[in-house]
Formats: sequence, C-alpha cells, structure tokens
Amino acid sequence: MLNSVPGLLNLLLRRQAVVASVRAAEPTVGRALWLVKSAQARVIGARDAFVRQRGTRAMPDPDGGLLDHELIVALDNYRHVREQLELPATDVFGLWKQSSADRKHVLSLTNTLTMIFSREARARYVEHLNIVERSMREVHESLPEALPAEALQKAAQPVASASESLQRFRQNNAASMAALEYLGNQRVSWSPAAPAGQMPAVEVAPPIYGGLPLQIAARVETTPLQRGPLTAILRRYQEFGSRYLVLQERSLLGDDMGLGKTVQVLAAMCHAHAEGAKWFFVVAPNSVIANWEREVRKHTRLHPVVVHGAERDRELARWKRRGGVAITTYGTVGRLAESIEKIDFLAVDEAHYAKNPEAQRTQAVWRLVQLSSRVALMTGTALENRLEEMRFLITLAQPGMQGALERIVGAQRRPDPEKIRIELAPVYLRRTQSDVLVELPERIEIDEWVEPTSADLAAYRAAPLVLVYKRMAATLGDGTKTSAKYERLMEIIDEHLAQGRKILVFSFFLQVIADVSELVGGAAQITGATSHGQRQRIIDEFTNAPDARVLVGQIDAGGIGVNLQAAQVVIIMEPQLKPSTEWHAIARAHRMGQSKTVTVHRLMVRQTIEERIVDLLREKAELFRTYADDSAMREASSMATDSGESLEATLTKLMADESQSLG
Repeated sequence: MLNSVPGLLNLLLRRQAVVASVRAAEPTVGRALWLVKSAQARVIGARDAFVRQRGTRAMPDPDGGLLDHELIVALDNYRHVREQLELPATDVFGLWKQSSADRKHVLSLTNTLTMIFSREARARYVEHLNIVERSMREVHESLPEALPAEALQKAAQPVASASESLQRFRQNNAASMAALEYLGNQRVSWSPAAPAGQMPAVEVAPPIYGGLPLQIAARVETTPLQRGPLTAILRRYQEFGSRYLVLQERSLLGDDMGLGKTVQVLAAMCHAHAEGAKWFFVVAPNSVIANWEREVRKHTRLHPVVVHGAERDRELARWKRRGGVAITTYGTVGRLAESIEKIDFLAVDEAHYAKNPEAQRTQAVWRLVQLSSRVALMTGTALENRLEEMRFLITLAQPGMQGALERIVGAQRRPDPEKIRIELAPVYLRRTQSDVLVELPERIEIDEWVEPTSADLAAYRAAPLVLVYKRMAATLGDGTKTSAKYERLMEIIDEHLAQGRKILVFSFFLQVIADVSELVGGAAQITGATSHGQRQRIIDEFTNAPDARVLVGQIDAGGIGVNLQAAQVVIIMEPQLKPSTEWHAIARAHRMGQSKTVTVHRLMVRQTIEERIVDLLREKAELFRTYADDSAMREASSMATDSGESLEATLTKLMADESQSLG
C-alpha cells in the first residue's frame, strides 16, 4: 500500500518546509492586507453614506458638513495606507491571492493523507505543492523591501489630524479622488425616496477612449501596464492613456489641460523601466523644469537629472552613465542633441513649441525622436492656428503617417471626418475635462467690459499705431495707475479677498505685472526672468501660506505647466492673441485636484483694439474645437487649410482703418 516511501518522505518534508514558510510570512502579509481592507471599507462606508444623502454627482466639500469630512478623512487615510502598503506590496499581494487555493490544498491534512494512499491524488498534490513553493519563495524574496516593519507601523498610525486631511484636500484633491475612483469606477445612483428593497441603479463610468475606434480601444484596455517604480494612484482614464502610450509606442497625447498628462507619461516610462529601459529624456519649457523634477520624485522611484544651466554637460554625462529621467529645456536641447546616442523613452512636453520645422529646437527634437525607442509628444493644444501644425506634430511622432495624411487631407478641401478620426487613432489620443472629470468643480467665466475714462481714451489714441503699444495703452491708460481697467481690477480683488479666496492675475506685459503687484501691496510675481527654483518657491508659498493671497504672473511664463489649485480666482488682464494662452492660464487653477468653484474674470476695454481681438479669438477657438477635440477633425474650413494672414496682420489693418476714421 505504501510504495515509493523515499518519495513520500521527500514530499512530506517539502510540505513541512512550506508550512513553515507560510507561517513565517502570514503575520506580515495578513496584517498588511487587514490594514488595506480596513481602510478601503472605511472609504466605502463613508462614500455610500455620502451618496445616499447628496447624490452620485456630488463632490465632498472640505468646508461642508460631517458627511463631507468623514469621506475626506477616510480617503486621506486610504491614500496613506495605499502608498505605504498596497502599492509597494502589489506583487506580494498578487502572489498570495493567486496561490491561495493551492496553499489551502497543500496545508489540508485530509489532502495530505489522501495523497499518501493514492497515486492519482499524489500527482495533483505535487502540482499544488510546486506552485506554493514557487510563490512562497517569491513572497519571501520581496517581503523585506515591499513590507518592511516601519511601513506596517506607519500605515497603522492615523495619517494626520482631520484638519490636516481637510487642508490637503483643499490644496489638491487629485490623490483622494483617484483613490475613490480606484475603489469603484462605477457610481451607484440611489435616492432616499426610493421604494424599500429597490436595487440601486449603476451609472456608467465616464468615457475614457477619446473617440478611438472600439477595436483600438479594446487593444489598449488589454495591454499590460507594469507598475515598476511607479508610486502614483492612476485615475481610470489616466491608466488607459498610459496603456495607449505603451501599446502605440510613438504617439501624441493631446489630453485637455489639467488631466495629468505628466503622470500618464511617467507611468508609461515606469512600464518601460520594468521591461529593462534605463534612459528616459524629457524636453519641456523652462517654466516647468522644476515641476517635472518634482513630479518624477513624487510619482516614481526613478531618478530625475536636470540637464540645464552651468552644470548641464556634467549632468548629461552622469545620465549617460547611470540612466534616469533627464530633464532639459527647449533652449538647451539644441546644444545637447548631437552628443546623445540613445534614448529609451522620449517625452516632449508642450510639444506645440516644436511645430516649426525650420526652428533649431524643432530640428533638435526631431533628432532625439529618431534616437528614441518610444516617444510621447504632449500638448493640450495640438492645433493653435493651422491644421498643418497638427499634421507636423503627428508626423513628428510617427513619420509613417505622413503619406496617409497627405492622401486624406491634402487631396481635398473637405476631408472626411470619419476617415481622419480612424487614420489618427494609432497616433493621437485626446480626452477633455468634461469627458473624464465628472467631479471637476464648476468654472464661472465673466467678461468684464470696462468703459474707458476720457484720460484713458486720450492716452490710447495717442499711443503709436503699433499693436503692442495699443494693447498696453488699453490697460495702462495715462500711466498713473488710475485707469478704468485698474479700478475694476481692484474692485474684483477686494471682493474676492473679503471672501477668503486666493487670486491669480495674468498679463502679457511686464509693466502691467509690476503695476498690479504694487496696487495689491507687493504681491509675488512670476515672469520669464524668474528661475525655475524661484518659481517653485513662490508657488509653494502661495499654496501653503495663509497670507499669500495674490500671485501675479506673466501669462506665457506663469500660465504654462504649473499647478495652482490653491487659487479660486483667475483674472486675465487683457485678451491674448491665441486662445490656447488663456486656456493654459485658466487650467493652472481649474484642473484635477481643484475642490472649489473657479471664477475667471477677463478684463477688456471698450472702444479699443481689445474688442477686435475678442471677435477674432472666437473664430480661432471654434477652429480648435472643430479640428482637435475628441481625437477627430470633423470638417475642413478655409481658415484651417489656407495659409491666410496672421492675427497680428489683421489687427494692424483694423487699427489703421480705425485711425483713419478717427482722423
């Protein structure tokens, strides 16, 4: 009856070793799982109570009542536990769960006795034993790094006081909302007035596909995304975007401003790192260098290397030896491109900066693209003035698309939108805020038309017949800081300050920035001359200091790539010559992470060139919506396909006509 005794003894010894291995790991893994599940249960309970009272579309308010506070604190606690335990131990938890049935089979005394007396049962037992041995070996190899004792101890402690959790939510709620979405992509719709016993209806999750054909969307959904050194919690649409970048390898991520393009690209980089990639390279405007460095440290365990300034050559050499995420500017990349031999993953932020094929920085970016195994071009404004610009960015990402685009777009004045959408799907993904951020607070936009004083009009008419001087004169008036626009500005600022709101003021002109700063008592300024280190210090102080209430920025410097969710008010001092310039500025405050309604004031003076600018901007904004939104170009127009004349040239003619009529 007992045959192969030596083999049985070996199996029993192996089982004994497995039992010891499981018992050694179980307290640590079990404790970690309990902490994670407890934190999740707390959020789900608070969420369900909140939804029953407020409805599925409501968003917790840090200045609201008890339900709001309980949900926010629970989310903050879960975020803390997830960062300490769930994310670092993802692989350990996965192994533990996958081998659960095999572990149960091997540890069962009944199964052990059965296998002793049955060859057939023994064969099955050996299969289960092999699986458990492999999984436990991997668990023990990972435990010291994934679940160190200090992480368990830290996760067991409250993350902070309730007031600190509420303050964190006020400043940036992105991590909390990502955690909430992670625990349930679908939203339960339930009314307190519903009949007893009625099942809650499930609301469909928001769209994340950006107009992609379903067959491509399905491939993206099933594309593996390895976390590797990623530490961030991704929103569902962000994970989809990262999978898209992984699948397509060379693409244009055109998501709306404020949707987290940076973290999506970092997640794709971390996937590449998990597959063996080491050399990552980022080209970005100077204004966001510090932000990129901070985001790399915040969301990944990759090493950022800033290749800029006096130490750029030394830092580049260090990156070439060791790898990491090299970060440089458009102004510097031309000096570096020739000395770079290989890039595993290239990210080009605000890629519309590289839209001119004749520019040196575009040629440098083109060289880096050719050297790179993977490429992600990033821009929330893939089309600003001409369809040709969008076509260039797409072919920069995938040169092979040029022929198809020429056939579809170049051969006819009105290309078929459906063909365009299908043709761009392998290279272009765009989602808007309204697509994916159902919790994004309201944005109120107010056009503040100001009637000029007689002194304002006299100064405006006396200004030289040059667009830049006329634009400045509309705001400055006679230069005594008493213009009608300044008067209205101070009324707006005083009203918002009285309500405890923080305010961003943007202007194109340095003189206006200096005037506004002086008018509000010496507010901090961000201009093109502000170093990235100074910029970040100013932003941190504005975000965290209660008495830092107003920040004044040059719209081309402070309105790009920085996050200022602490502000609830954005004031734009004059209409800009590109609609995307204003959109970028507004998106500094009205973006993922904002928990309050954002009010936008646009100040404009009647009887000046600003009226003409506003009319022309409406046409350009409509062009962008027609050709770039929803990852589709719906129909062509002469404005999009003809060379036409620039906005500046049009305005100059209008000023000349206006001057003749007045003279």
